[in-house]
Amino acid sequence: MKTYTPKTPGPVKKLWPGLVWSVTAKNKELFLTFDDGPHPEITPWIIELLAKFKAKATFFCVGENVKKYPDVFSGILKNGHCAGNHTYNHLNGWKNHTAGYIENVLKAEKYIYPDKKKLKLLR
Repeated sequence: MKTYTPKTPGPVKKLWPGLVWSVTAKNKELFLTFDDGPHPEITPWIIELLAKFKAKATFFCVGENVKKYPDVFSGILKNGHCAGNHTYNHLNGWKNHTAGYIENVLKAEKYIYPDKKKLKLLR
């Protein structure tokens, strides 16, 4: 079984000090995020479940999936949720060259953020 660190190690944060690594909340809040969608069966179910609890979430979407399932993706936005970039085809940033990875992120951005004025998120 693979072990994951619950927090980003300090040295990694120091390499990219301009990135947001955490957010301090004034109230007791929970930030929900979902990765790898949109998916035609799972995403609508999540949206419906969130609606029951009047909750919002951020969906980090794979550009290729946004291209395949535009109606599911628009359902995320129409229901007041946020969308973030999770690369075009789920590339692993640690196992790819920087230039290729950035190219993949920018390709996904065309589908996730066609309106360039929105706040852009990346995971």
